[in-house]
Amino acid sequence: MDVSENESTKSIFIERYHNLSDQFLIARARKGDNLAFEAIVNRYKNQVFTSAFYIMGNSHDASDAAQEVFLKIYKSLHKFGGRSKFSTWLFRLTTNTCIDLIRKRKRYTSKTKELDLEYDKDFSKSARYKELSSVEREFLKKEDGRKIIENIISLPQKYRVPIVLRDIYGYSYREIAKLLKQPLGTLKCNIFRGRRILRDTIFKEIK
Repeated sequence: MDVSENESTKSIFIERYHNLSDQFLIARARKGDNLAFEAIVNRYKNQVFTSAFYIMGNSHDASDAAQEVFLKIYKSLHKFGGRSKFSTWLFRLTTNTCIDLIRKRKRYTSKTKELDLEYDKDFSKSARYKELSSVEREFLKKEDGRKIIENIISLPQKYRVPIVLRDIYGYSYREIAKLLKQPLGTLKCNIFRGRRILRDTIFKEIK
């Protein structure tokens, strides 16, 4: 069988796997079925890359992160217990991988200066925070979603990462603080400041 026939046969098998459940593909991949694993990659590669892009902030680092994610999946499928959806487990793995890569490259630090008095432990209950949230909701309704994403990606890393995790993926403040190894107050301060930068940037573009 020549190379073209091999590729044709492979394509047929991948096509057959296309509509099969994650559970079936995972079971097959655990038994060494490389085509089943390739079907998993094909199914989730865009989702993983997009999630990584939002967190890493550029396509090069996102590609590195995505490759790392699928390498980890290949090595640790046996750790997936099935208690949650595979897509949920995969997203958590993607998030953790991106944050680990950021730390390794020393482009991110969880150490920040002491918070100003205006950003105390009750910051989330402050009038400024409530005002910002109201304004943010208003411009989110008016502004094109794609442009908002572009502005989020352009934020400095210490603001972008927690905002992506909180406002796009719905992590709780405590979950993000644990992931980033930051004090809760520091995290809320960074999210507040990042949202304020977004608000100011978008308002300038609207005018």
